[in-house]
Order: sequence, then structure tokens, then C-alpha cells
Amino acid sequence: MLMTFHKTLPGCEQGDRDAWRLFLARYTPIVFQLFGVYLPGTPEQRWEFWREAVRALCAGNYERLRAFSHQSEREFLVDVRAFLLDRVSAAIDSSLDAQAPPGPTVETLGALLKGLPLLHQEIVFLTLAGYSQATLEKVLRISPAVAQQGFERLRADYAPVLERSEDRCLWPAGWTAITRTARAGKRDDCAPLRLLVRILDGQATWYEKSPVEEHRATCLHCLEFWTSLLEVSSWERVMKPWPPEQIEPLLADLPLRAPEKSRGSLFARIRGK
Repeated sequence: MLMTFHKTLPGCEQGDRDAWRLFLARYTPIVFQLFGVYLPGTPEQRWEFWREAVRALCAGNYERLRAFSHQSEREFLVDVRAFLLDRVSAAIDSSLDAQAPPGPTVETLGALLKGLPLLHQEIVFLTLAGYSQATLEKVLRISPAVAQQGFERLRADYAPVLERSEDRCLWPAGWTAITRTARAGKRDDCAPLRLLVRILDGQATWYEKSPVEEHRATCLHCLEFWTSLLEVSSWERVMKPWPPEQIEPLLADLPLRAPEKSRGSLFARIRGK
């Protein structure tokens, strides 16, 4: 499917209905994948949460949408993810968090991560976030044996996390608060997200990559950004766009303009139909 991020996003910011139809068809399945992990509730409740989030993106002449990165689709998706998790953190009650075992804190998470190899830090972080071993193996592209090695520090205190088979965070309120704290903890020497994308794509030199990885080993902010990038990149690769009729209800009450009929719809032009 020919659908380009750089064509769709400007159309969304102009209130183009077809651009928003493309945007929602492309990103709603990724959003619902994230909601399945971080947002408790029924499918109907998650749908309404996303509907309210889309309205927020359109508010004030699309001010919030304009603030997201426009450099690349994955940088944009990291910003969308952070926006959604902040809304989840503000919306859900801490009573929804599991009581046994107690959820991690910034301090206990730091102790768990200290001294671990980078890959094992990623395994610990994403496991506590709510991902099952089966999903982690796909997201991180690792073998079961490597995943098991990364779980060693979780065995004593977080055995229930390792035993579950579904992707679901046991402490959604507490964990999204941790990620919010991590994002707010940016230091002067933190790498820009753009460089992390280049490293993920294998486009960075050793001289660029080595100091970034040394820094990330002791920086919760950069670990959160890196694992966010791994998450959205993984789901961006495998999620299939929803058909237009499924996302039409999301368009119903947005401040959008009709497509220019003389040029044909943006949806048709980008798809090449």
C-alpha cells in the first residue's frame, strides 16, 4: 500500500478528511496494540479513549499534532506513544494496579537495571512494562535462551510477571507514571531520538553508537526512549491498516473539511487507485 507519512501528516494539519482517514487507518491498529498492554478496560472503553485522544489532537488548530516530530514516521510514533501514555497515566486509577507483587518504582527499577548488559536492560524494562516472553522475542528479535538470561533479576520478586502469557501491564498506573518520570529526566548528554533511529537502522558509525550505548546503560530517560522506539517499530512493521469503514466513526465529530473532488480523494491518490 502506497501511503507516505510525509504526505498524510500535512493533510491532517490542514483538516483534510481523506488525510485523517489515512492517518486513522494506519495508526489505529498500532494504538490498540499499545492499549492492550497499558490501558485496562473493555474494547469499547479503549475505543472511546482513542476517540477522545483524536479530538485532543485536533483541538486548537491541531496544535498537539503539530508538536510531534515530523522528521520520520518512527519518531512521530514515539511522540504519539508518549502522548497516549501520559493520558493513560492521568486517566486510570492506581487501584487497578495489581497488589502482588508490588509494582516497581523508579528507585527499585534502577536497582534492577544497574550493571546489566544493554540487551538485558531492554528485556527487564519491557517485561515489567507488560510484554510476554513470546512477544519480547519478536520485538527484540532474540532467542528464548537469551530472553531467559535477561529474566534472572526478575525471578525472585516478579515471578507472576514471568508466568503470564498475555501482553498486559500489571501496574498500568504505576508504570505509566515511571515512564513519564523517565521522559522528564532528559539530560544534556542524552542522544536525540533521530540518532537512536539511525542506530536502530544500522546507519550510525561506531564512533556515534558507542558513547550513546555507554550513556544509555545508566540513563532511564534514554532506555525509555530506546524501548519506545523498539515497540513502535515492531508494531509498525506488522500491523495492517484498518479498512476505511472501520474508522469512519472516528471522523464523525472532527473539525474536518471535505476533499477536493476535482483532484480526486487523497486516499485514492496515495493508494494509487
